[in-house]
Amino acid sequence: MPKYMMVIVCCLVFLAFSPIEAKAPAPQYPARLCSNCGFGTKKENCIVCGKWAPNNYVPARLCVNCGFGSKLENCVKCEKWAGSNYTQARVCSNCSFGSKKENCVKCGKWTR
Repeated sequence: MPKYMMVIVCCLVFLAFSPIEAKAPAPQYPARLCSNCGFGTKKENCIVCGKWAPNNYVPARLCVNCGFGSKLENCVKCEKWAGSNYTQARVCSNCSFGSKKENCVKCGKWTR
């Protein structure tokens, strides 16, 4: 058996029998807009800067603290209860560039 094949086999055996710790991702919560704040074309605006967020938008997220319990069901803009008729809040490509898309839209903390 060639030397490089022996190295590949050893690596595969090591990976197969080594314990792997799987970390569960931190929960992320969708930011909601109530029917009033998300009515008509207002639902297409970025929740951070207010500019129009067309088709290349990123869904807005809340961190664990801002989306905990019943706070998850509140509108991210006016804080009123969004209920079941909510709209997913958006973040434009400018406000979500790079790793900013993983920040909470309320407090700015990292959501992962």
